Amino acid sequence: MNSVGHRKLTKLFEPLNIGHLEVKNRIAFAPTGMGTAGADGSITDQTICHYTARAKGGAGLIIIEHSLCTLKHWRSGVPIISFHTANWMVLMKDLADAIQHYGAKVVVQLSLGLGRQTSPKVTGTELVAPSPLPFFVPEESTPRGLHHFEGMKGATPRELTTEEVLELEKDFVSAAMRIKRAGFDGIEIHGAHGYLLADFISPLVNKREDIYGGSFEKRLTLPLNLIRKTREKAGQKFVLGFRISGDEHVEGGLTLQDNLELVPTLAKAGLDYIHLSSGRQEAFKNLFPEKEGIILPEAEAIKKVVDIPVICPNFHDPEFAEKIVQENRVDVVSLSRGLLADPDWPKKAREGRFDEIRHCVFCYNCLKSLWNGIGTRCSVNPEVGRERFMAKYQPFAPLD
Repeated sequence: MNSVGHRKLTKLFEPLNIGHLEVKNRIAFAPTGMGTAGADGSITDQTICHYTARAKGGAGLIIIEHSLCTLKHWRSGVPIISFHTANWMVLMKDLADAIQHYGAKVVVQLSLGLGRQTSPKVTGTELVAPSPLPFFVPEESTPRGLHHFEGMKGATPRELTTEEVLELEKDFVSAAMRIKRAGFDGIEIHGAHGYLLADFISPLVNKREDIYGGSFEKRLTLPLNLIRKTREKAGQKFVLGFRISGDEHVEGGLTLQDNLELVPTLAKAGLDYIHLSSGRQEAFKNLFPEKEGIILPEAEAIKKVVDIPVICPNFHDPEFAEKIVQENRVDVVSLSRGLLADPDWPKKAREGRFDEIRHCVFCYNCLKSLWNGIGTRCSVNPEVGRERFMAKYQPFAPLD
């Protein structure tokens, strides 16, 4: 029964076609690093149980966290999922099957690497980027709880050679094919947040003079190659999404106006959806916003220039999410911290139990715990990071 004063949600729970895939509702779990992978990048039982909880909670689309296509530039054993090898194909299959068992569709956010935004101490190797430019986090660019990052300057990365970038393209497509073989529904190409691919797209960082950089057209060479080569190998029924920062919110960076020309070009190359984000490491307050719906204007602008579904993140109030989708301002809403705080958010919203939803309090302890090396934890949900101990989240439990 609906809680008093709350209206029944309808549009949020209508199915949607993304490429050849029918998703049961308009709610996605946004890719969220959890730090649960093995030291070799393998999927663990905790990884599977964590995502099973969100699928069982009713999200229609689960987007697996930032995952690497290669370990060539990542050797420290810091726990990031990697699809560079088929050695843990059984665990890949278990992860896909467990999520799909609860009626959700699942794609993997696949990445070329973190690029210059990390440090050699974290990666265990030298940093690489399109150009040898370090990052700097300016004053007043972070949300509360993350002010200690202001004034930080990154290490100077080494510029990747043309041959190395070509090799990355091969690594990416090979990883995508492993993901398809394991039974996942598709991939989301990670081109946001100042990660390696994002830096190739951004005029802030890409000052190259080869085929991969400099001009607007050449900065699109790498993402276009990834889309086209993956589509050619994986076929039309394998979902290809792309995540991009609608505006990087830093002087000299990628702007929304740039993206109004750039995103349609990417979409026409073979994409099935666009997933918006915002900001980069120089603009943390846009990357991790405190105000709900702050990315919405960027998503709305992009939706007007493409004819594929657009996903917008940072929603916490189900009635607001319903309104946005009902008004056709975006096609899908994605939640990250919202589904950490309460994996049953979609189920409770569908049943009208709004007052029972456990909400994120924007304390950023999820990020702090991850960056401190103990895995993502949540101040309001003690089960986060420990779902493997919770019997009700065991994969393949009976459907409700």
